[in-house]
Amino acid sequence: MLKRKMLRDLKNNFAQFFSIFILSAVALWCYTGFQANVLGGTQAREAFDEKSNFSDGWLYGADMNDSKAEKLASVSGIKDVQQRIEMLGKADEKYNSAELYCYFQSEQKVTKPYTIKGADYNPADKEGVWLFFKFADAWKLNIGDRFTAHVLGQDIDKEIKGFVTTPEYEFACASTDADTDFHNIGMAYMSIDSLPEELRQFNELVFTCEGDPLKLESDISKALNGEYAYLADRKSLDGYNRLTDELAQHDSFSYIFSGVFVAIAVLVITTTMKRMVAQQRTQIGTLNALGMKNGRIMTHYLSFSVLLSALGCGAGIVLGIFTFGKMMVNMFSQFYTVPAWKAGYDFKSIILSAVIVAVCAGAAFLSCRQILKIHPSEALRPAAAKTANPCIFERLPFWNRLGFNARYNLRDISRSKLRAVMGCAGTMLGMLIMSLGMGAYDTVDYVKKWYFEDIQNYEQQVLFKDSCTLSEAEELEALIGGELIGGDMISVAASRHPTSDEIVSCKLTVTEGKGLFRVSDRELEVTPLEEGTVAITMKQADKLGLKKGDTVYWKSASGNEWNENKIGFISRHPSVIGISMLRSDYEKQGFEFKPTMLVSKNDCSKAKSYNCVSAVHDMADIRAAFDKSMEVMDLLVYFMIFFAALLIIVVLYNSGNLSFNEREKEFATLKVMGFKSGAIRRLISTQNLWLSVIGVFLGLPFGRMALQAMMDSNGDVIDWPCYVSPLAYFISAAFVMGVSILVGFMFSRRIKRIDMVGVLKGIE
Repeated sequence: MLKRKMLRDLKNNFAQFFSIFILSAVALWCYTGFQANVLGGTQAREAFDEKSNFSDGWLYGADMNDSKAEKLASVSGIKDVQQRIEMLGKADEKYNSAELYCYFQSEQKVTKPYTIKGADYNPADKEGVWLFFKFADAWKLNIGDRFTAHVLGQDIDKEIKGFVTTPEYEFACASTDADTDFHNIGMAYMSIDSLPEELRQFNELVFTCEGDPLKLESDISKALNGEYAYLADRKSLDGYNRLTDELAQHDSFSYIFSGVFVAIAVLVITTTMKRMVAQQRTQIGTLNALGMKNGRIMTHYLSFSVLLSALGCGAGIVLGIFTFGKMMVNMFSQFYTVPAWKAGYDFKSIILSAVIVAVCAGAAFLSCRQILKIHPSEALRPAAAKTANPCIFERLPFWNRLGFNARYNLRDISRSKLRAVMGCAGTMLGMLIMSLGMGAYDTVDYVKKWYFEDIQNYEQQVLFKDSCTLSEAEELEALIGGELIGGDMISVAASRHPTSDEIVSCKLTVTEGKGLFRVSDRELEVTPLEEGTVAITMKQADKLGLKKGDTVYWKSASGNEWNENKIGFISRHPSVIGISMLRSDYEKQGFEFKPTMLVSKNDCSKAKSYNCVSAVHDMADIRAAFDKSMEVMDLLVYFMIFFAALLIIVVLYNSGNLSFNEREKEFATLKVMGFKSGAIRRLISTQNLWLSVIGVFLGLPFGRMALQAMMDSNGDVIDWPCYVSPLAYFISAAFVMGVSILVGFMFSRRIKRIDMVGVLKGIE
């Protein structure tokens, strides 16, 4: 009997119950989709790390000889140790003079190159080179081709023996790019015998260990007598840590988005079940009078929430893994390099489903328990009409000047507070999501302008070969005009004797201060560097607890002594972290200025004929590459618009539907009194519109806050200030209001079909 009743109730309240199904499905779809990417990526990374015997620690220094390697291996807790040379070089001009990280080894025990195609890396093969496979794919290189690397002043021409990757380059981006372009970044593994004897000086020891390598620093320093530059762990590698931050961001997204939809589902269940049991008061009394226990009746009403939320969760899990999860993996595999990365899943989805079902059942229980306490004899009679007390709005001084429509809806809102809260909360969250998506577009344009117009005040880049001398670079600068820029990888600290976890690995940028390569402050205002001071990027300064006027300590990867400079101001850059300083100050500290590029507003095409030049880049091409890399933002915006629309439609339709069912007798009375269907529809639309306006204003500040939190969760290397334009807010608000108005029109047909005789007869 109750099964047939349940089917009838599902049919009669299809919209509300279908909303519960949809909200539960979307909650698990979001959770499982994001988690499919996170779990799949984490599992693939663990397998990748294990197969590569990925390093736990990196020890840098000018001469990491056999003696130091043996001493490091003798430290308790250290497992495998390997020497290698790591140097930044360049590819040929026909390959855009791409940045090429070159590794020269005599063995492979730690961070072994993972073979994608061709032969495995052989450190004894001095005739071969093994290239980063995504760089090779970008330039359509094949096994057996010849390839030349320009590094350490040498032009090393080798045969391509294989295509590889390593966990150190799960993320790879050239220093001249704002985002990943595999045409401009690569890595090459070669034998140590590829270098002349005098250049075979290892500058790095990589090792595996038990636990945190930074906790072993005191033992390492004692064993090596402090003869090294600095010790780093995996967190210091941008190529590895960037994906760690990305997956952590997606993990938090999975809970945030699913939580939003579950919260709305609970509101829908609460309002729906309250209305349904109130309407079926007489039926419940009849069932009680026939001897049916309260427990069985309660189980019947709980089964609506349990069944629909369970079915929704099941559908969400399947869709999450096979649609959203796969899409996420395919999309992020274009930017990150992890072999065998595919959508993954675990039992957390089942556990979360059980939690959601329990929460929905709990909401239904709380909604139904009051009416089951009523004695059957009392329940068989219709509920007494509620006393129509004056609402709070009637105290307004202008109440009597309000029209019928306004007064009617204000009274209804005051008497149906939960329904009003549901409407406001839903539109607020819809506005938040919508403005977040639209703001993402604005942020890309904002950062693009900041990066390509404010910071990069030039039109062309001339990249120098590693063998280029200072005199050659200055000769070209005098001929073309522009500004020479130098750079190096450095370690930065807030004290002269820091521990390893108090050191940040970043980049030193040396400029001539001519205003072509510029630096911006915390407020993104272009600020010239003052002599005797440096600028340090904001996130690194905050991490080290540094501020303007403090002293910052730094040293290069090959240096053992800490240098100190006064901080002139805190700077910001979208993708380059570290210190900026003037050439004059750099040379005063005893360093030889080695330019890596010349930037100019003039035509630099004639520079291509110079032997010291590896490539000339036009900023228009770099902007185009940036635009292409930001196409993923389109997907984000579509994603946000879809969820915003779904949320608003579900919430406002349910709010309107509940309002219609609760006031159907009132609407029938109004029709008898001569009110047209359009006027009654306006009553519903007006209330939806009011709730939407309140929700829009409540959601206005949270869109930008959520967007900034999303940008900040990308880690210390990315510093994107978010920006949401007034137009984006207007479009978001217009979208929310437009959906609200459309929802009002959904009730036109139902209003026209009100059975005035049948409805009013039920009042007797």
